[in-house]
Amino acid sequence: MQSNKQRLIEQLKNHGLENLNNLSEEALLEQFKKTTMQWSKSIAEYNLGIKKIQNTSLEIIDSKIKAKIEQTDNFYSTFNELLVKYPYNNIHDVVVNFISADLVEKVLLILEIKYREYQEIIIEMIEKKINFMPKEEIASFMSFIERNRNEVELLKDILNQLENNKISSNIDKITNIKKYIISEFMPQDLEKNYKQFFNNSQDKQDLIKRLREISSAYSTKQLDDMTKEDLVDILTSIQQKEVNDKKDKDDFEKYFELFKRALYEDNNDLFDSLVVQVLGSVSKECLNNLKIHLKKEDALFEHKFQNAQKSLE
Repeated sequence: MQSNKQRLIEQLKNHGLENLNNLSEEALLEQFKKTTMQWSKSIAEYNLGIKKIQNTSLEIIDSKIKAKIEQTDNFYSTFNELLVKYPYNNIHDVVVNFISADLVEKVLLILEIKYREYQEIIIEMIEKKINFMPKEEIASFMSFIERNRNEVELLKDILNQLENNKISSNIDKITNIKKYIISEFMPQDLEKNYKQFFNNSQDKQDLIKRLREISSAYSTKQLDDMTKEDLVDILTSIQQKEVNDKKDKDDFEKYFELFKRALYEDNNDLFDSLVVQVLGSVSKECLNNLKIHLKKEDALFEHKFQNAQKSLE
């Protein structure tokens, strides 16, 4: 049975890397992360679409668009066809330059409608094409797609690449192996690597909602940027503070009245007993608060308290 290190070496060799046997498992993991990041970067570069445009002069593109528009009796269906083949900006420019002034505004509106429809169609097709990915990877990838929804040529190129079985197979292997390695060997980094997925999880949204209800110390963006572990720690801290504050309030009210009575007793037994109790049960903040307020009842309270405390040592 292959060891984890052997599996990593095998996968990295599949990506053309060599001289891996002397690397530690930690170094191999780091190299694997770099390899997956390189794929993520390359998928965002739409060289194929750019090359197609570069290899076809803009004049030829515009003339083909113009010819199609001149022959149409249905702009809706024509724009459907054109948007698949040509960039939106080229189609827009042809409409502006060659459609009569009395029609241009209406035709541009139709183009805008079809363009937005086409965006949604491509995004939906991309989402269907990546259903083999782990759900965490899908969330991150679709977030990237949404951020670039206006880069339709990029989206078209990504879709073209995903329709290539060899590319899809490689993506399948990379994303699933990445998820496996992080889950098995770096579980503490899961949320950091799949931030978009965890940001949208119901658990995290519930935590953020609870924190927003009890504290205004953090903005929604700050909370979104935190991990679930951070949010739980903050929530626990706030809840513990509420418990502590309530105890301090109850302790203050209790011992303030008791000390007030003890100040007027003929002997110091009750006072000394109360000193023992507060030293063992109230917080430093509560004790300081008691001293401040009881000094108003008896200017010598602090002195009496210190004497009682010394007698106990």
